[in-house]
Amino acid sequence: MPYGDEKHRQVLEALTGALGEDYVEDDPAVMEAFAREAQTPLGMSRARLEFVVLPGTTAEVQAVVRLANELRFPFSVTTTGLLLITFGPIKGHDHWCLIDMKRFNHFTVDAQNKYAVLEPYVSVAQVQAETMRHGLFTGVTGAGAQASALVTQMATGTHWTGWRSSKGRNLLGLEMVLPDGEIMRSGTLTTATGDYAWGEGPGLEAAGLLRGAMGAMGTLGIVTRAGVKLHSWPGPKIWPCEGVQPEKSTRLPEDIFRTFIFSYGTLEACIEGVRELGEAEIAGVVLQPNPFDLVMLAARNREDFWARWQSDFWQRQIHQRHLVLVNLWGYAGAAQVDYETTVLKEIVTETGGEFFPEDVLAWLAPEVEGAMVRDSHRGRYMRLAVPGTDVYNSAESLEDALRAIRIGNEIKAKYTPPLGDKGKFDMGAAQHKFWPADFGRVASVGIMGFGEKSDACEEV
Repeated sequence: MPYGDEKHRQVLEALTGALGEDYVEDDPAVMEAFAREAQTPLGMSRARLEFVVLPGTTAEVQAVVRLANELRFPFSVTTTGLLLITFGPIKGHDHWCLIDMKRFNHFTVDAQNKYAVLEPYVSVAQVQAETMRHGLFTGVTGAGAQASALVTQMATGTHWTGWRSSKGRNLLGLEMVLPDGEIMRSGTLTTATGDYAWGEGPGLEAAGLLRGAMGAMGTLGIVTRAGVKLHSWPGPKIWPCEGVQPEKSTRLPEDIFRTFIFSYGTLEACIEGVRELGEAEIAGVVLQPNPFDLVMLAARNREDFWARWQSDFWQRQIHQRHLVLVNLWGYAGAAQVDYETTVLKEIVTETGGEFFPEDVLAWLAPEVEGAMVRDSHRGRYMRLAVPGTDVYNSAESLEDALRAIRIGNEIKAKYTPPLGDKGKFDMGAAQHKFWPADFGRVASVGIMGFGEKSDACEEV
């Protein structure tokens, strides 16, 4: 980092002039702090920042981008700081500036028209705390409810609740600073009303610039605020919760929310079961999880995890079965849940499914019900291992999920070990998952790897 050179001084003065001294930093100690993140081995492959700026308005973001073009310095953008290392500077590029969006922390809710206007730093949990008071909610991804509510809609758009709330179709009007410093507005923001209620016209339909397998991730512009659809929430207005993480617990009303987990002997039968659920248009949540996700969510500690993981029941699920998780939501009350329970049991029986035993379901249900709506990603607190999604497809049909899983397993097999040692850390052939959305009309597939979390791994 060429601290003290003429260009460093020039960039610092320009940024300070645009934002003020309180919102521009170049202290090496602060830059080092912004380099520390959970993915520690990756940190060694990255350089260090030279500047961190905290704009508070769209005009200030625009000013920073224009300065970057004028003075020719590189920049990247972060919202909540999750996976901060992915926004760090690349070695060989001096005067790198990080635009930290944490001052964009406001949102408004239009309960009548069922949408919210979000700025990037607002978390899923913040939005839900307000919208649930109005019988509404926004979806959460596996990253946890501390993640940005806006970014989860811009990136994969994959939510636990996508079965009903859809995948990648919840963005409305948005405001974005383009790489040349111009401001683009889309949807109804381009009309005289200037509101965020409609994303697909009249005006530009910009969602395609933001979506994809993992989205454009900010490379095509910086979204400063956007409208996001909200969906009906039949649960309590205030989220029920006790304890402190990782011993936090929650339970939704059992007459309105009812969980079932079952498995199939073949992937084809599993997909057919999900397809039949979509035909019936029942349930609030349908997922095809892998055993690791479920055991990780409910285990109280690592000893509990490994004892269950190596039990006969879970070894059978790992190596021989394909799981489906269903959570029924009583939008119209308890009678709807009773009706959908009857339909569900008929479908599972006809498609050859096998329900989990009551004792296992009773252990899992309280944890998975909460995670569906306000995921806390418990596994990160236990530091179990290094699970990761090695193969991912964006949004295809259920039929395509068969192809994607087979190809993904072939790729994974080439790298096992280290992605599994056929022993303690073996995830088995059933360690795939897919997130069906829109009643099973689309699905996103992931193939899991499971590496050992050891001192040797950390040292490398």
